[in-house]
Amino acid sequence: MKHLNFLHNAVFRFRRFSRSGYAAFRSMHRVVNIGRLASYIADRQLKKSVALVALWFPFLCGTAMAQTDDQLEEHLLPTLDIVAAADSAQGSPDAVAVISRVQLQGLAVSSVGELLEQLPGLDLRTRGGSDVQGDLTMRGGTFDQMIVLLNGVNLNDAQTGHHNLDIPIDLSMVDRVEIIPAAALVHYGLSSFCGAVNIVTGEAAANQLRAQMAGGSFGQAHLSAGGTRKVGHWTLSAAAAYHRSDGYMANTDYRHGSLYLQARRHGRVGDWLLQLGGQTKDFGSQAFYSLRYPDQYEATRTLVASATRKRYWHGWHLEGTLYGRLHKDRFELFREGMVEAPAWYGGHNYHLSSNAGLRLRASRRWMAGKTTFGTELREESILSSVLGDTLATPRPVYWEPEGHFYTLGKSRLNGNAFVEHSLFLRKVKLTAGLMGSYNTLMGPNYGYSLGAEYPIGPQWHLKGSAGRSFRLPTYTDLYYHSATQVSDPNLKPEVSHHAELTLRYSRQHFLAAATLYGRHGTNIIDWVRMPEETVWHSMNHATIDAMGGDLQAAYRGDGVLRRLGVGYSYCTMAQAADGYISNYVLDYLRHKVGIDLMLSPFCNFRVKLLADYHYRVGTYTDLQGKPQAYAPVLLFNGGLEYDLWQLTFFAEGYNLLNKEYCDYGGILQPGISIVGGVRLKM
Repeated sequence: MKHLNFLHNAVFRFRRFSRSGYAAFRSMHRVVNIGRLASYIADRQLKKSVALVALWFPFLCGTAMAQTDDQLEEHLLPTLDIVAAADSAQGSPDAVAVISRVQLQGLAVSSVGELLEQLPGLDLRTRGGSDVQGDLTMRGGTFDQMIVLLNGVNLNDAQTGHHNLDIPIDLSMVDRVEIIPAAALVHYGLSSFCGAVNIVTGEAAANQLRAQMAGGSFGQAHLSAGGTRKVGHWTLSAAAAYHRSDGYMANTDYRHGSLYLQARRHGRVGDWLLQLGGQTKDFGSQAFYSLRYPDQYEATRTLVASATRKRYWHGWHLEGTLYGRLHKDRFELFREGMVEAPAWYGGHNYHLSSNAGLRLRASRRWMAGKTTFGTELREESILSSVLGDTLATPRPVYWEPEGHFYTLGKSRLNGNAFVEHSLFLRKVKLTAGLMGSYNTLMGPNYGYSLGAEYPIGPQWHLKGSAGRSFRLPTYTDLYYHSATQVSDPNLKPEVSHHAELTLRYSRQHFLAAATLYGRHGTNIIDWVRMPEETVWHSMNHATIDAMGGDLQAAYRGDGVLRRLGVGYSYCTMAQAADGYISNYVLDYLRHKVGIDLMLSPFCNFRVKLLADYHYRVGTYTDLQGKPQAYAPVLLFNGGLEYDLWQLTFFAEGYNLLNKEYCDYGGILQPGISIVGGVRLKM
């Protein structure tokens, strides 16, 4: 603790910890001295005022040292900054898995997408390199059935889940990533069919400057810079990044950049978190949505902003968040300047989707436990050339040449209220939550959660949960039409009943966890067709049961072996779909194995290795119209790092075995690629 201001901050010195549920909270925002004094001196002094303890502390330490019965050797312990996950959406205590900054530094990854791919239970299906576009899901769900949070703010795109990972942050800003099960989301007034991932940005403890420059295969170039500065009670952070590539095959080139600004303020009665970010992406979409049209192209623009205020008032923890997200998308079936569009082509698709919301939340601990309640109001709107109802007056497409208009649009308002209560019975924690929701297009709905936690000794922890959740259809589900796709504007929300059980073990440098889960889904939304048809339809057509489990273990050491992590995920699904062929729902990972290793054979030098095995169930249709099964794939990534002064020189290799594989449809993924560069941190 850097400043011992005895006139303004209470100072406590104690010899033992009561282990009561409130003990840690009584020490918050206090200077705490932990040590040992002669017993009679400590007992006498603890009865005096805090001011007297502060004034007489040097004398008392000297007196204690002079006693012959309790002669002790005095040691000055190093200063520790103790940081705990906040009891808010910014740091969920309900996460089923967390990857921290320390773990992140041991992985051979270069982007947020590659990082997410390493978490147990997550399935990231990419269509190109370097986070150009990826569909994220978990436990056999689809990319629309999951929520993506940035510091607890819901960033899901109402147009389509393909854009949920358009997040304007660089990997250098990520502090940790949390996987939150569906049942725990009721605590924050959210509902997700299969769960959520929360990307949490960091806060440097001191003024800091970071920069990176790298280049490699396929004309890749990565540039990024960021910094943190403390100004009074505020901590200001900024990060900018630019990525480009010529592409690993025809029409897979990309250019994308991002800028992210963050301001945090910690006060004695509350905190502020402000964030503002923007991102641009332009990329060749080689057969992204159809193998029959290889010359597709897409350009997206994203803007996100939020302000969160937390306040502690007379035992209450109050929190309010105001947020918004704007996403613009231009899709070209025939890329301008590369190919000539046929006469039947009606022009590019333009979309402008926006989300805006206000979430209020309050919690309090009292004799009967802890109660949390709140409400959220969220509007989701879209202007489009292909999605929605006809506009009375067409709207011009901004930042595009004149003559392009949004002719369609739609808006819906969603309001919900939620309450949760936790009861503490000796070592057992019991939790029950309920959420009610009303949507102007879909009507009323509800979700609930039940949970229990029990520590089995000092190293073991058992936790179980169950609940009901739902997912609203996207505007693409409701309104998209093409020559091969016909949507249904009368779709109903999907409903999920789920349960899971997690057992954790932790001891010194070793961590392990095992999770079993089951899910019963009804009114499943999917694009389907009968075997004799060529047109896909969006329908509430199926009932799907999913079962599976996740295993993970990690060892962290200080010698040559710095980290060894192992993860395994299994999922199986059964569907009742009346003979329909599914386009999305039954493509899922049955087996996923991940092993990461970091070695430090000598000072300042590190070796990183990463192995992934994927076995995907499902089929896709090739150019000849024949169904093809996904082949299992084993991928290896590796990296070397060397620290010199405040520089880190690195080289990383991806798909080192040069495997040919597909994550989605028949879209080939990059072969072997090598990237090298240097990082600066000062």
